[in-house]
Amino acid sequence: MNRVLWTLHDVTLPGRNGPRLDRVTVEIPPGVCAIAGPSGAGKTSLLNLLVGFERPAAGVIQREPAVASADSSGAKRLPVYWCPPDDGLWTHLTVREHLETVSPDESPAGGRGSCRAERQSGINLSCGSAGASPSRSASFDKLLELFCLTAFADARPDSLSEGERSRLSVARALASRAQVLVMDEPLSHVNRSLRRDCWNALRAICAEQGTSLVFSSHDPEIILREAEHVLCLEMGRIAWNGPVADLYARPASPALAELLGPVNWFEPEDARTWLGTVMTAARGIRPEALELTPAADGPFTVEASVSAGSMSEVQLRDDAGRCRSFIHSLRGAVPKRGLRVSLTALLSSVVALLVAGCGGSPPEETALPVASTRAWSLPVEEGRLPAPRAMTFSPQGELFVLDDIGRVVVYGMDGKLSRKWWMPEYSVGRPEGIIVMHDGRLAIADTHYHRVVLFSQTGELQGAFGEKGEGPGQFIYPCDVAEDAQGNLYVAEYGGNDRVQKFSADLKFLSEFGDAGTGPGQFQRMGGLAWHKGNLYVCDIINNRIQRFDDNGKLLGEVTLGGASNLEYPYDLTIADDGRMDIIEYKSGRVSQVTLTGEMRGRYGRTGRGTGEFWTPWGLATTPDGRIVVADTGNRRIVELSL
Repeated sequence: MNRVLWTLHDVTLPGRNGPRLDRVTVEIPPGVCAIAGPSGAGKTSLLNLLVGFERPAAGVIQREPAVASADSSGAKRLPVYWCPPDDGLWTHLTVREHLETVSPDESPAGGRGSCRAERQSGINLSCGSAGASPSRSASFDKLLELFCLTAFADARPDSLSEGERSRLSVARALASRAQVLVMDEPLSHVNRSLRRDCWNALRAICAEQGTSLVFSSHDPEIILREAEHVLCLEMGRIAWNGPVADLYARPASPALAELLGPVNWFEPEDARTWLGTVMTAARGIRPEALELTPAADGPFTVEASVSAGSMSEVQLRDDAGRCRSFIHSLRGAVPKRGLRVSLTALLSSVVALLVAGCGGSPPEETALPVASTRAWSLPVEEGRLPAPRAMTFSPQGELFVLDDIGRVVVYGMDGKLSRKWWMPEYSVGRPEGIIVMHDGRLAIADTHYHRVVLFSQTGELQGAFGEKGEGPGQFIYPCDVAEDAQGNLYVAEYGGNDRVQKFSADLKFLSEFGDAGTGPGQFQRMGGLAWHKGNLYVCDIINNRIQRFDDNGKLLGEVTLGGASNLEYPYDLTIADDGRMDIIEYKSGRVSQVTLTGEMRGRYGRTGRGTGEFWTPWGLATTPDGRIVVADTGNRRIVELSL
């Protein structure tokens, strides 16, 4: 199986009251991956995009080429099969015919069910005849038995209960023997006792067939039992992406923690008050790691308690009159009102949390000598806390920032907010790249409006060039701008037309180079540009490399890092006069500093929400005195590193 099933980069799917998916960048791994999040978070929208039922308004989705595999009978396997949220059953077919119709070794027969199948799944299904070979007939019998459908083999969907329809939808998907199954809330209408048996069957057959499973669920128990990997959505954005065990043990927020079940959330001051423990950052502690012990001299009094099977929720009061509720594993009788108790977090759990927590110093392998850091947020607008996307310094030392609500925000040399203004239009998308030109004007890659916009440094609109298209002087999604010593502009774009276009100082088209692909001189989702001493350096994000060109677009090579110092989605870069190259890596949440020959000078950061960590950073800017300013987009803050 491939290392990655799908790669999504900067994918947006619009909705009625806002984007259903908002600039999602993620890789879907093979195996069993759960999509989690509250109602309305975007789970179904993401699954719709994966199977091709919907298409994004912006961004790139890549499905890895299907492995040319076959089942034991030699029949070629479908790459993907989809179980939609409404089951997608065919009203004119019986239960058994549903299984026969998608069987991979049945001969096509007059397109029976094929049109309906394609509409329901978004994938070209190879539909078969009503008859089945003896061996396949036995396999259908087994599926009917495993999903308790034998008694309904000749029934049609309109006579089935909701739970029976749900079981048939999953059984049909397994009958397809597809390489990847995509399921939206599978088996959610099945009663709990039967649901466990059905999941056991689903798990066993996927393992036997070597099938990957991507499914959405609201049920923490299902996610914990079945998934190896979990992707969490929050208001259309990626809030977590990683192993299920990591999210369970080290949640980054109460909302994320509760996607996998009950949790006790402790801010550092709470930990001191209730646990007598020093924590440098907020932590989530699961009920099984919290122990309540009766003690005559205990510091807390039980005010109330409720038992819920193996767990108990108890309200405690300390001697200062403060009250709080906790969920803990029940290891004896339910504590009664008035009982004096102590509260302890089990040592092994606390140690694990402290070692792998979100705050504190960067990891040991980080070697960039950062002397100090500071962080701040952009100014709030109508109750919204914007996130920075791109930034640049002027020669005078002012910092110009593009945010994700369509503003240019300027900070003076003293670090204080100086001024701000809006882009001409911003309702369908936000700009991604900004530079200060030699003549003092700002050039902004107005990505979703297919143009480059020019401003004075005080916000007066100076003009624009470009329009939507793939011809000379046209753009799909322009994402950054660079300027050479002669005042020529270079504009990078992505969106299937990945290339760099060169314009004269008077904004006339001169030339172009590059196209979409993985070979030398090709790009997959272009990012930041930097001009340095006659060479143009280009971030080739999904190909995880930086390519170098001369001013005529001739490829001169790549910045090759030695050893294991691989780049992970290099999103933006800057180059100092002395040849120091600073790179922000979106996927790994870090700043890497290298020489132009690829020698690693040091790294700082990792993915996370705390100090020394970044969450989906988009851009950076640097100053001659060694400061690096990072657009820590996912954390909605700007972070300054002083070396």
